[in-house]
Amino acid sequence: GGHSGSKSSSSASAAHSGNGVHFFGRLYVGYENRATASANSVDSIRDNGGKSRLGIKFKENLGSMSLIGHAEWKFDIADGTAGNDSSTACTAARDCRTIDLHVGNLGFLTGLGYIGIGSFESPYKTMGKFDNNMDTAVAMNAHGATSTGNGGQAGTLESMLAYHGHMGPFEIGYMYALSDTDADASADRTNTDQGDYALGIQIKDMMMPGLTVGYARTHDHEVAGGSAQSNDRVFASMKVLPHVGIFLTMEDVNQSGSYSAGISSAGDITTIGTHYQLGHTAIQAVYAKGDSDGAATEDYKTLGMSASMHLSKTSDITFGYIKQDFDSTGSDITTRSIGLTHKF
Repeated sequence: GGHSGSKSSSSASAAHSGNGVHFFGRLYVGYENRATASANSVDSIRDNGGKSRLGIKFKENLGSMSLIGHAEWKFDIADGTAGNDSSTACTAARDCRTIDLHVGNLGFLTGLGYIGIGSFESPYKTMGKFDNNMDTAVAMNAHGATSTGNGGQAGTLESMLAYHGHMGPFEIGYMYALSDTDADASADRTNTDQGDYALGIQIKDMMMPGLTVGYARTHDHEVAGGSAQSNDRVFASMKVLPHVGIFLTMEDVNQSGSYSAGISSAGDITTIGTHYQLGHTAIQAVYAKGDSDGAATEDYKTLGMSASMHLSKTSDITFGYIKQDFDSTGSDITTRSIGLTHKF
């Protein structure tokens, strides 16, 4: 589902039929306890992040190139509604769908790389993606530890022309929005406008073994009442011991809604973290600092930790805790969760 057009963002093992079509998926359900400021905490059983997935993909040999297709849907097996469960989530039929398209694309894999069209996870999301808890209640991007929204770490972009290629240690991804609906705003059903783009480049194991560095950007070409806006991110990761890795991201976030959930200001987010594999358990710890260009109450620090225990090759259970601690009078957010995942 990523910018390469041939990767499944569900990281699921795929079953396949004899005609080359592969079916894959992931089921997830979680318990979460969430407290905001001084309000009473709320207990929930749900999958609002849409981690549960069902997908289909194929690769057809055309001789000098291959045709690749990928479609992936997300859903919530706990309550049957794909998306947010707030009181305003079902104001239109589109918001209340049981199954919601995540990505869908068709393209050609050639000797020079992949080129395709459709909806994709942007390079801003797939390159330098260090969060093992993406799409869950304790996701980093839901608590300010990374940017959020389609212009940030959760980026899924529609109506895009996409290129992805590898050249030695270099990996390059680029997307450009093709749909132009300015003449008829009511016909615009995409989350992009013509001229929007996303790009990413990362380098692996070139300067030293185990080191990955990279840069990613999303660019919003047209902003109502203002000039174009971009989010920029520099990232790096390093395997420092056989079972230990560290990572760093630095983001300059200018697109509205990307800095932190519910905050329209721009700002900077710096994140450091580690992954540690202890037997069948993957441990993740992260610390982040948000520096808003707006009010002082929008500055924050985020601390999170999780442990994911593999029950089998296809199933795991994850325990997580994360807190976004705002400076001054900002409303702190604390989330605890237990989630069960099965891939197929």
